[in-house]
Amino acid sequence: MARVFSAVDIEDDNILQRLKQIQETLNIGFSPVKSEKMHVTLEFFEDLNQKEISKVEKALSNIDLASFEMEIQGLGAFPSEDYIRVVWAGVNSSKIFQLQKQAGLHKISTDNKHEFKPHITLMRLDDISKSKKKKLKSMIEEHKNEEFGTVKVDNVKLLESRMTGKGSNYREISQHNL
Repeated sequence: MARVFSAVDIEDDNILQRLKQIQETLNIGFSPVKSEKMHVTLEFFEDLNQKEISKVEKALSNIDLASFEMEIQGLGAFPSEDYIRVVWAGVNSSKIFQLQKQAGLHKISTDNKHEFKPHITLMRLDDISKSKKKKLKSMIEEHKNEEFGTVKVDNVKLLESRMTGKGSNYREISQHNL
């Protein structure tokens, strides 16, 4: 059984550099996501066998959508700015919703627990003091509309996430061009 997810990788060096800079600006003692792990998750699956992985891959291969651009803009927090566990950069594109919908045209149950909100995770937080939360909330508000640039989306990947004592390692299972 494997933990897998379909995603759009962020591979543009200029965008990655801008996101890295904002991570450094926001860093008040938290662990940022490494640049090579920055992506937009389309669907997440906790435990799939090989047959189920093949069905997801088939859906990804059947995506009928031309390449498109998505804007990376603004910061936000999940589940809310009053209870921050994830800080993210937003994604603006109507096509990303079409991509996510087509990627899900299979009969495998996902482990997505929330409505699809395209984003790039910048950092995860476990416990946060009131003073750090107040400061982080203010910093998020300050960068709420910041534009980080535009990314060309021309493929979607299926990745495996293996948990280790030091976090997760990703392994590409397949790539599907648009």
